[in-house]
Amino acid sequence: MRPVVDTAGAPRVVRTSDGALTVIVPLAISRRAGRRRYGQAKDCDAATSGSQLTSLQRALAKGYRWRGMLERGEIASMKELAESESTDNSYVGRIINLTLLAPEIIAGILDDTIPDVQIDRLGISPPLLWSEQLRLVGIAAPS
Repeated sequence: MRPVVDTAGAPRVVRTSDGALTVIVPLAISRRAGRRRYGQAKDCDAATSGSQLTSLQRALAKGYRWRGMLERGEIASMKELAESESTDNSYVGRIINLTLLAPEIIAGILDDTIPDVQIDRLGISPPLLWSEQLRLVGIAAPS
């Protein structure tokens, strides 16, 4: 499978004074999980971006979906949820714990500005106080 690079706009071709052509492609280079990631520039419209979600973003969405299923009574227990999803009870618990994070952390996960943090670090027994959660991920608590 070949990597795909999404761009923020149409490439421009510029002819230099010596007759050579230069192609300018607007894109952004960012880091995710310690790896360089090439993608769209930040000013690109999110609706047209087609960018892929990070594993932390997918886990957060899954956690909210599972929590909603439990709250609405669609699933009786986390054990039943784990069986229906063909996964482990502890994994379901860790993912649902992500929904209990501080709003600043959730916003950072969704807009991909949070420092690189592993799901297990956030999902296994997160601190109860939001200020402690913020300190855990290295975000300054609001005053």
